[in-house]
Amino acid sequence: MCVHVGEQVHVMRITMKALECQLDPSQFQRIHRSTIVNVKRVQTITPYMNGEYHLQLAGGTRLKMSRNYKDRLQILIH
Repeated sequence: MCVHVGEQVHVMRITMKALECQLDPSQFQRIHRSTIVNVKRVQTITPYMNGEYHLQLAGGTRLKMSRNYKDRLQILIH
């Protein structure tokens, strides 16, 4: 797995599930089977199609939030 921190990328030998369990859920949320985001970096959430959303992070990165994780949307927009 790769963890992106600013311009740096760190390779970790851990599963997404294990990492998710170690992180504070009030600060980090899983938005896709392969993506966990820092909720403080989310700038906009835009509805897409089929129940999916696009998130834009500080810095301009756009990510897809799958419909399987849309129940976490309220945590992201608190």
